[in-house]
Amino acid sequence: MARTTAITKNNPRDLRLVTAGQGISLIGDSITQLALPIMAVDLLDADSLGTGFLGAASTLAYLFIGLQAGVWVDRSSRRAYLLAADLVRVVLLLAIPLAYVLGVLSLPFLIAMQVGLGAATVFFNVAWPAYIPRLASGPTLLKLNARMAIMGEGAGFVGPGLAGALINIFSAPFVLVVDAITFAVSYVSLRAIRTPEPPSPKKRNTLMHDLLEGLRELWIRPNLRLITLEAVNGNIAFSVMIGQAIIFQRIDLGFEPALIGAVASAGFLGGLFGSLSAPYLVKRVGFGRLMIVGTALFGINEFLLPAAAFVPREFAPLFSIANFFIGGYFLLIYVVPVTTFRQQAVPDRLLGRVMSINRTLTWGFGATFGYVVGGLLGNAFGRPTALIVGAILQTLVPLVIFGFARIWRYPTIESAAKFDNRAAAAAER
Repeated sequence: MARTTAITKNNPRDLRLVTAGQGISLIGDSITQLALPIMAVDLLDADSLGTGFLGAASTLAYLFIGLQAGVWVDRSSRRAYLLAADLVRVVLLLAIPLAYVLGVLSLPFLIAMQVGLGAATVFFNVAWPAYIPRLASGPTLLKLNARMAIMGEGAGFVGPGLAGALINIFSAPFVLVVDAITFAVSYVSLRAIRTPEPPSPKKRNTLMHDLLEGLRELWIRPNLRLITLEAVNGNIAFSVMIGQAIIFQRIDLGFEPALIGAVASAGFLGGLFGSLSAPYLVKRVGFGRLMIVGTALFGINEFLLPAAAFVPREFAPLFSIANFFIGGYFLLIYVVPVTTFRQQAVPDRLLGRVMSINRTLTWGFGATFGYVVGGLLGNAFGRPTALIVGAILQTLVPLVIFGFARIWRYPTIESAAKFDNRAAAAAER
């Protein structure tokens, strides 16, 4: 009789599959993130408010299904939701070039497709960080998160430049076919994973009970609660800026799509270096200190982009590239350890719900609000003013929040997670 070997966590084959599949998919993501707003501006004559609404459409679904998604993800196979989300995004992305060929492409249609893509992404983004701890644990989990971030930033470095070049050769709608193909690759790689998931819970409570349980889990953990609060502010500020960045470069600075792609690639290159250095910096600087330093320097750097409007035109690309590169670096030295902290501080059975609450607050409210406010500010006072407002929020608010939390006390991710676990245990008594 043939002898079978059980597949367990930290299986090298499955870790390679998930890294490669998502790395390829993220190339497509970065292409679409550039192609959609350029399509809106160049083909559909969108203004600041139009691009703001387009950005808000990508996160709007979090407000309506974000919380429920966490409950559903915790009740069944998390991989099944990842697979379904990939298939839905393939179909919706292919609908955009089809509409262009048929002559029915419009800004409302593009926004509607963005809402649908955002809804599928809600399920993927809620299920993904909750699924990863089922593939890896311990130090391997931190390394996998760093590796995924490295792949994402590497893909992002390639994607925008590739998108800019392809848009110059083809029309922007046809570039989205590339992203559809990468989601198909993601689907195939996820299907090939062999590591089993634990059985779904047999006893099911009401939806409201499970939602309140997840919300309470987030609330009774002091560090997790304050990191989530800072993330809400961070996404408001970041969405004000990123929602106006492309139209600012295209209209105010006169950049061609290829140059806009190069600027975005610089951001992902900075993020690549940030991902590579994050595990080392956590050990060298300490988890808590790194949170404070990283967010402060990230915010200060955001003033570089609006400054590009006030320097001689030949220096504007240098300011933009520096802003994206430095910002990408400091963003990722924050994101990698914070993601690992969330995964270690929350029990597996509640992780989907806590992640969905976090995403609903940060993306559903924070990002959607930021995109709309950025569009309103850009139309009313000019895009440089909108970018400056975002930079002020990004710089000052984290210092207040993390100062209140005294997060510098925690030298490691594990010590911060243990403090939260003790606080949660005390609250349960």
